[in-house]
Amino acid sequence: MGIMFRVVSNVKSASQIVDRIDQFLVEFRQDTLEKMTDDQFLEHLVAVSTQKLEMFNSMPEETDVYWDEIVNGRFSWQAWRDEAIHLRTITKKEAIAAYDEWLLPGQKRKIMAVQVIGGGTTEVADGRPDVDPSAFGTYADQQVGHFHQLCKNQSWGRINSKLA
Repeated sequence: MGIMFRVVSNVKSASQIVDRIDQFLVEFRQDTLEKMTDDQFLEHLVAVSTQKLEMFNSMPEETDVYWDEIVNGRFSWQAWRDEAIHLRTITKKEAIAAYDEWLLPGQKRKIMAVQVIGGGTTEVADGRPDVDPSAFGTYADQQVGHFHQLCKNQSWGRINSKLA
C-alpha cells in the first residue's frame, strides 16, 4: 500500500518535481486535513467504506483482486470488507498522525522515486548521471546490484517489507 504521484514534465527537473510534491503534501495537511471538520471527515470515511463494499463489475475485476492477494502473499480474501469495518474506528486525529508519520516530508518515511530524465541540455535534464554511453551497461549493473543489496537479495514478493 502507498501513494503514488506520476508526473511528466518538460519544463521542471526531477528534483524540482520531487520538491513540489513535498510542498503539496505539507500544504494538503495544513489547508485540507487540519481545516476539515469532524463531520466532513466522517463523510469521507463513509464514502471510502461504501466504495470498498461495492460489488465487482466483472469477473476479471474480481479475479484481479484475488490474484493481487496471491501475488502479494496476503491471502486475505475479504480484505476490502475488513478494511471497511476498520475504517469505522478511525478518528481524524489518528488519520492526521498517520499522515504525519508516513507522508509528511521530514518525517521517517520510505520513498521510491523513479526519475526518467531526457537527453536535453536544459535545466530539465538536471540530475541525469554523467555516464559514458559505452560504459552504461556496467553502470546499470552496479545500480541493480546496489538495489539488490538494499533489498538483502529478497525476492520481489518480500522486498516491500524488507527495505530500510
